[in-house]
Amino acid sequence: MGGMDTEVSIVKYSMFNVSEKKSSPYMEVLAETWDKELGVADLDIILVNLLAERFNALKERQGKMDVRDNVRAVKRIQKDVRKIKEILSANKEASVKIPELLDYVTLQTMLKREELEEAAKPFFARVAAPVEEALAKAGLTAEQIDQVEMIGGGIRVPKVAEVLEETLKRKDLGVHLNGDEAMCFGSAFIASNSSSSFKVKQLFLTQHPQYDVYVKISPINEKDGLTEDEQKAEGIEEDEIIKYYQQMKLFNTSDYLGKSKGLTMNYNKNMRIQLYKMLKPDSTEDADLEL
Repeated sequence: MGGMDTEVSIVKYSMFNVSEKKSSPYMEVLAETWDKELGVADLDIILVNLLAERFNALKERQGKMDVRDNVRAVKRIQKDVRKIKEILSANKEASVKIPELLDYVTLQTMLKREELEEAAKPFFARVAAPVEEALAKAGLTAEQIDQVEMIGGGIRVPKVAEVLEETLKRKDLGVHLNGDEAMCFGSAFIASNSSSSFKVKQLFLTQHPQYDVYVKISPINEKDGLTEDEQKAEGIEEDEIIKYYQQMKLFNTSDYLGKSKGLTMNYNKNMRIQLYKMLKPDSTEDADLEL
């Protein structure tokens, strides 16, 4: 869990026998899920609102404008919120003091962790969803997961860890990796494995498409798209009839990324090729992909 989004990957680790005397590590990504709008930056917004409400409730502020309508004051609250969030991650309460926040009025209060958790209930209620979705896509249960590793700013929020412990039914959540270093080093290592210019320990990685990918083929000019009956009416032989409108599946979610596939067809008009993904396995709804 980072500042802006949450990502979950389930990876299978094993050893692959390259030859009788040599084996190399092999990783297969069984499932990937994400919530692009679930990040610890949301907690900053919740904290800003909590402190703003405390400030607006002061006797000196009765009948005056909401402090959130003042951009400069909001920026000062946001600056202090980052420190407060870190304090509440390690302590049950934090002392807050923002001198002369607005109109020479100082905000001074005590904020408890449980107050933040109560205000952020909708946020924490969404934490488990990407994990549960990943387990479902991989066809696994929480008990079948051997090890959990957390990276990103979310690992420092106690309630996030608590929710994940309940979801995964375990207490040993690993926090051994630096998120930035792990992503950079991992990407560089995988890239060097794909290049003949570097000599590194051989590692095999398999990733699968997130969706079934389909292709639609049709003539650019609709007038060129004769049906089979229309072609027969023009005296075209059966074995020379062209299917101007075609739809077929290119890749399944069980295929691996980087796999190529060839298509053979008979076509004599300018064609339009559209790729799209199926949003749900049993859905007819699709989303076009840019070519």
